[in-house]
Amino acid sequence: MLYIKARQHLGLALWQWLLATLMVVTSLTSAFAQSLPSVLSGPRFLPVDQAFVVYTSLPATGVLAVNWQIASGYYLYQDKFAFSVLENGEPREFSLKLPKASYHSDEFFGDVQVYFDDMAAQLTFQGPAPQGEIVLLIEYQGCADAGFCYTLQRREFPLVL
Repeated sequence: MLYIKARQHLGLALWQWLLATLMVVTSLTSAFAQSLPSVLSGPRFLPVDQAFVVYTSLPATGVLAVNWQIASGYYLYQDKFAFSVLENGEPREFSLKLPKASYHSDEFFGDVQVYFDDMAAQLTFQGPAPQGEIVLLIEYQGCADAGFCYTLQRREFPLVL
């Protein structure tokens, strides 16, 4: 009988200890969570391919347009663009025309020229227009107005003309 009472007493003590521990852990967790900066309530940034949607078009024979739809609150740096075209594995000559950019005071790069909303680069091929498959290589970089900059992006587009 003494064994049963001791066991019941031990069980009650264990339950009291577990309850007290749970209450302490819960209050510490709550206090810790409140003391942290709220990462989840800060600005949320789009994935790079949603912030800067890129696509190509052929507005005329021998002309390739590379277009960007830029999400609201985001921009692309004019001086971060680079283009190259390979035809049969060899570099292809072209002239590049970029639209006029807007001046912007950027916290990362200072006073720069950028594109908001949309941008279309025009590549006009020298000599005969390419035929068959070409590979377009592009580089670009952009940021969000809220203070987040994406790394330099590199894309490769195999195109059949």
